[in-house]
Amino acid sequence: MLVYATPSDLTGRLDPVPADAAALIASASTRVRDITSNDLYDITPSGLPSDPDLRQALREATCLQVVAWVEARIKPSTSALRVQVASQSVDGGSVAYRLPDPEAIRRASENLCHEVVLVLRNAGLASGRPLIC
Repeated sequence: MLVYATPSDLTGRLDPVPADAAALIASASTRVRDITSNDLYDITPSGLPSDPDLRQALREATCLQVVAWVEARIKPSTSALRVQVASQSVDGGSVAYRLPDPEAIRRASENLCHEVVLVLRNAGLASGRPLIC
């Protein structure tokens, strides 16, 4: 499996870098590979593009997807729904919770965010596949 980034690539983007960064990067790399599977370019023996600009675009796209998942609190491997605090009050000591929209979570865990697609398309990649959001 091709992996386009490393946990150290997330330094400066996420603070702290999550403990499961390698798993998130692997999931994001799989989705980036899927959307670029129709692209033609020269590769190194490890399967990465030989063009450093293309490698950078794939790394950037992968990192952006991980950041989007972390900020949205999505675990793509489980598509888990996390409870969110909807409201709270001090005097009564009550807290109301709500679940995020399950369909939005499913879409976000299965598809790449729009910014990732833009990075890839600006590098000349992912042009052979329609954008599904």
